[in-house]
Amino acid sequence: ARKRIGITRAHLEEDTARNTHTIGGGNSGVDFNRSGVSLLEIVTEPDIRSADEAYAYLTALKQIIQYLGVSDCNMEEGSLRAEANISLRPAGVTEFGTKTEVKNVASFSGVQRAIEYEIARQKQALGRGESIVQETRGWDADRGITFSQRSKESAHDYRYFPEPDLVPIVVDEAWENAIRASLPELPQARRA
Repeated sequence: ARKRIGITRAHLEEDTARNTHTIGGGNSGVDFNRSGVSLLEIVTEPDIRSADEAYAYLTALKQIIQYLGVSDCNMEEGSLRAEANISLRPAGVTEFGTKTEVKNVASFSGVQRAIEYEIARQKQALGRGESIVQETRGWDADRGITFSQRSKESAHDYRYFPEPDLVPIVVDEAWENAIRASLPELPQARRA
């Protein structure tokens, strides 16, 4: 079955460096080799309801990105990253629960496993009457667990604002139609 996943925003940011942390060892490293590289971040609407849906979405997105020649999508080399926000809510409730963000996941199957783990962890905590803390969690693939990296004090931990030195890009309908006409056949259309 097909499902439409909405896009909240797609924005460009600059990669500053890559942090690596050892679990329990208290050591961190900083790799500046990708410093200055432009990153496209695509943020979805909260339309994904399971780890399987997240896996299917990421797979479809990767195919589109590769077909368009935007990236080779090599996760091991950092050409593609996926971070998941997970929150639970009781059936019938419209308001989302407190979310956690899982980072440092090296594969789509890892994202799927991290989401499954985090859903189970949050269910257990809520079942014990505990509150979920809004935080960034890392993924330990060897142990199959998430772990706390840092707390986020508010939902506005990240603030997006226009770059004052860049003029807005206005995309008129003619330009948009010309770009659409130049695109290659996308994977979904090819399968059909």
